[in-house]
Amino acid sequence: MIDLHIIEGGVGKHLQFTALLDALFKKEKRKLALMSACPELFQNDDRVLSSHLHNIDPFKDTFHTFFNNYKNIIFNEPNKTNFLKGKSHIIKYWADMYDVKVDNIAPNFQINKKREKIIQSDILKLGKFILVQFTGGQAIKQNMYNSNNVGRNYKHGQEVINLIKEEIPDLNIIVFGHDNEHEPFFNTTQSIFTDKLDFMILAKYCLSFLCIDSSLQHMCSNKDFNKKGVVLWGTTKHTMYGYEKNCNLVTEHPYAIDIEPKIIVDNFIKLDLQ
Repeated sequence: MIDLHIIEGGVGKHLQFTALLDALFKKEKRKLALMSACPELFQNDDRVLSSHLHNIDPFKDTFHTFFNNYKNIIFNEPNKTNFLKGKSHIIKYWADMYDVKVDNIAPNFQINKKREKIIQSDILKLGKFILVQFTGGQAIKQNMYNSNNVGRNYKHGQEVINLIKEEIPDLNIIVFGHDNEHEPFFNTTQSIFTDKLDFMILAKYCLSFLCIDSSLQHMCSNKDFNKKGVVLWGTTKHTMYGYEKNCNLVTEHPYAIDIEPKIIVDNFIKLDLQ
């Protein structure tokens, strides 16, 4: 029988979990069975046998018909442990919980190759482009997004976009995020891509990225994409959830990202964008 691994959290945390997949695959000597809120993120991964939606109420599964198919139900959750004290990166802590070794903390997800072939020509039409995300980290259906998401959203994204366009006029800027999270940004490129699975592919082709601590950071930091970007940090810590290869800008304000747009753009321009 195979073990079932349960994962909690949003898209970004699920993508971080992929840093563990090689080690878990090697440890179990078989493909993995996962259950999560975002099963679609793993459905094109050749290390994953099955990826279920976490919507089964164990108290209503009267005969436990689903869970009895598995040897062990494993739920290792760093965000409900001493990890919260901030002394370790989440991947290193997670690896210890699973008793595996991970050499690279960067996400290691696999994209949908069939979908990539379908949209590749549309991606190449974009020319030079970057991905940006200034809001994120909570459900799409929530209202009053900015007032509720304290310390992670950046409120001066439009100014940053304008300054980047002044410096690099021919650069296309594509925004990642839900419609309820922000007002439409001007000076950006409208594209056919809105789904997170497509943005995981776009991350492979983008020139760079600029974002807050949310899912786009983990998409673009895939270990095989060789991308480097600027990440803005508020209440969360880059030493816990980020990657040293990126330019991590930390606010001095404890509960809001208070970083001047010019400082952000100056650091972005300094990146070696090839």
